[in-house]
Amino acid sequence: MRKNNFGDAVFRCRGIAWGVFAVIALIFPYEYNLLRLILGSFFLVAGQAFRFWAAGYIPNYRTSTIGAPKLVVWGPYKWIRNPLYLGNFVMGLGWTLMLGWPCVLAFSVAFLTLYMIIVIPAEESFLESKFGEVYLEYRKNVPSFFPLKLMPYKNENSAESSFDRSVAWNGEVYSLRMNILITVAVLFKLFLVK
Repeated sequence: MRKNNFGDAVFRCRGIAWGVFAVIALIFPYEYNLLRLILGSFFLVAGQAFRFWAAGYIPNYRTSTIGAPKLVVWGPYKWIRNPLYLGNFVMGLGWTLMLGWPCVLAFSVAFLTLYMIIVIPAEESFLESKFGEVYLEYRKNVPSFFPLKLMPYKNENSAESSFDRSVAWNGEVYSLRMNILITVAVLFKLFLVK
């Protein structure tokens, strides 16, 4: 069985990273811009909607340890292997666009370092050890983070589950609360802090 203590530890703290980032982003100098505010709001809604869609296919994903009762290769997982993290990235771009371009750059570097270099490889190591060749074939055919193919992945041996709105809601209520809290903090800084 695989061992990645550092990756596992970062995985356990991945949600805390959002709060830390929000506090740091609010320290950056900023300048208000209506176009960036509107564009950032669009990104926030799109990122949360994408997370909601992805969450509707994987029950009980909010855990402190890396795990997977089954390999999900349908829904948004047909196009990318990490749609929840893509949703996080899109939401983070929304907040940082609201605050300004230097924040966008800092966020992108921090996010990609945390997820692409540490968290995703730890998860993939687990999935490979649990699902073996089935996962390796999926990983070979589906990009990790950015959807690059027009044709969705098909696995004839997999029993596809349908989207479950209650599973999505139960999984995403925390993310939605964090999204609202951080958005309120960003708006507070933009409009009330001089």
